[in-house]
Amino acid sequence: MTGQERDREQQGRGASMRRNKRVRVRFPVRVEMPLEDGRARVLHAHTVVVSHAGATLDMDETIPLGMGLQVSPPFGGTLLAEVNGAWADDETGRHCVSIRLLDPVSWTSPERFAAPAASADPERVTVGLHPWVWQLLAEYTSYLKETAADAVSPGPVADGILERALLADEEFQRWFTAKITEDIEAWEKQYVHES
Repeated sequence: MTGQERDREQQGRGASMRRNKRVRVRFPVRVEMPLEDGRARVLHAHTVVVSHAGATLDMDETIPLGMGLQVSPPFGGTLLAEVNGAWADDETGRHCVSIRLLDPVSWTSPERFAAPAASADPERVTVGLHPWVWQLLAEYTSYLKETAADAVSPGPVADGILERALLADEEFQRWFTAKITEDIEAWEKQYVHES
């Protein structure tokens, strides 16, 4: 049985059980896989079958189950995904990986195609997060929504986590206090004593 025949048979059997219809479509996808040293490895793949909430990717190598990935199709920006299946195609011998979209949860989510609004806060910065850290942050935000009954979003939650971590680090606080004191003394020497 060829890989295509197997795919058709599996689609026929599982189509009635699936929540999202699958469509055979091919487009290039850039995949960023995190490495243990904190860097990311970039792989190039193509979709084989796409559903509303995921896809099967044709790849040069396999990716471990449960691995968090950043997936970039040629439209709409990057998505966070998780590998939920991996196998070798019987016919081609190529690696196939099934992914489930995590954030956003759909290829066509409106927020993927909206232009970013100009920041109301010019002091605000953007920080890139590893996909696993982003997933933990999203889960922690959900947890806070359920337990505190507050309408929170990942940005303010991340702000609070970072602030608490920095305030709890006594060595950093001593260093930071010394640095501020040193900066104030230098400013006083230059500007106050000159007048």
